[in-house]
Amino acid sequence: MSLYGMQKFMFVLKKDKSLQAKFKEDAQGALGSFPLSQPEKDALAAGDLAALYTMGVHPLLLAPYSRFMAIPRPKYQTALDPLRGLRVLRS
Repeated sequence: MSLYGMQKFMFVLKKDKSLQAKFKEDAQGALGSFPLSQPEKDALAAGDLAALYTMGVHPLLLAPYSRFMAIPRPKYQTALDPLRGLRVLRS
């Protein structure tokens, strides 16, 4: 598992218009240049917030990613609410 790779992808996706276009057109192809396992690629391509959170992705990266994936705020909260307390985030 590459937590760094997933978070790096989300960070770059937020700012890189060409990556955004490529991801919308061919998600698996866009993920190819990042060091990710197939389950990580699948979760990112599907917008599986619960899986991404469980894999360790920080909520501050999940929020803009969910907006890019057009996941409405209520659905975002519904996906993550059952996972509350599962992880302890530290700075």
